[in-house]
Amino acid sequence: MVDRSWLVSAQPPTDADGWQAQLESLYAISVEIAGLRELSQVMDRALEYCLALTSSAFGFIGLVDGPDTMDVAAIRGFVPDRPGFYERFRKIPIRRTIFGVVILEGRSSLSNDVLNDPLHVGSPRGHPPVRTFLGVPLKVRDETIGMIGVANRPNGYDADHERLLSTFANQVAVAIANARLYEQQRQMIADLQALHARLNAAQVEALIHQERNRIAEELHDRVAQIIFGIGIEATWCLGRSDISPELASSLARIRDLAARGAAEIRRAVYDLAAEPLAGRELVEELRELVESFHGPDLQVDLVVDGRPRRLAHEAEETILRVVAEALSNVRRHAGADLAIVSLQYSPQAVTLVVQDNGRGIPPGLLEWTLQQPSHFGLRSMQRRVVTLGGQLHLHNGEDGGLVLRVVIPAEPRR
Repeated sequence: MVDRSWLVSAQPPTDADGWQAQLESLYAISVEIAGLRELSQVMDRALEYCLALTSSAFGFIGLVDGPDTMDVAAIRGFVPDRPGFYERFRKIPIRRTIFGVVILEGRSSLSNDVLNDPLHVGSPRGHPPVRTFLGVPLKVRDETIGMIGVANRPNGYDADHERLLSTFANQVAVAIANARLYEQQRQMIADLQALHARLNAAQVEALIHQERNRIAEELHDRVAQIIFGIGIEATWCLGRSDISPELASSLARIRDLAARGAAEIRRAVYDLAAEPLAGRELVEELRELVESFHGPDLQVDLVVDGRPRRLAHEAEETILRVVAEALSNVRRHAGADLAIVSLQYSPQAVTLVVQDNGRGIPPGLLEWTLQQPSHFGLRSMQRRVVTLGGQLHLHNGEDGGLVLRVVIPAEPRR
């Protein structure tokens, strides 16, 4: 139990035993302050003891906040008479005033006649009158990090109060520095935990992406081939001349169902495999996608113009899916040996162009191609682009081949 009975009079003792008791109590108080971890707790408890040590009416702790500003980080014994007073005046310019010299010169400031002191510059409206004042610096090594100020001791302050408060301030400064380090350490731990969580999320996303690709490959390589074989077999049977009209009708329905099933599987494969890996750059994703279509019969190049930047997730996903669908169509239908994917960044929009040197589409079939239910991929691309407030155009190139042009505004519509 700490003996604080000597704090009642707040008058430094005159005998040796009294001084010894005072030092022991001051040491115990310092240990208590040093054991606190929260900066606000350190300053509040320190101010409580500062007022008791000096029998002062009110006090404050100011911390240096920049080269010429002090932040009144804690105050005790003074309740403003108007709301917003503390927030308005807590930032105080450091200049040659009764309290400013404490930080500017790193020394104590004592005045028992503040109103007539040459360093007195007045107080803001609503602040209680200051008649007597004692301020001591808070120092860590040779650096002044702030100050403790106490005011309005009825009988004024003397050298003993200054020495006592300065001794205590040295311990408070260390406690404040330790609390700051603790807060920095806690913030660093929180940042590391957040980073670890993001890394874990990225790893989970990578595993999900890998599993989606595996399922897509299984669907494409096994199930799709089986359904394709069913359609081929039904078509072959329909070519026979010895089947009845009823059987031919049934075989035609089987063939149509197989075609629809194959289309659904292609869509499922596309949806599974085309999901972009979260957090990766769009250009990197595009480069890998383009390389996956590059082969001995088809050369695919990627051209990027402007300064790449991250887009909204929906916009990046749409661009990737449009490129995947367009290159799939080039490979299957265009009869081309070269395709160029270009991505242009501008402040207003992002423009994507996929062009090949194949046979193109007869002009009369272009509009029909976009509207036909069988061209699910093209209609899906168009719907995604329009949802983002963009435009999709399809036309034949001047030198042959087909040109797919997509423009997505810089701020996609949500």
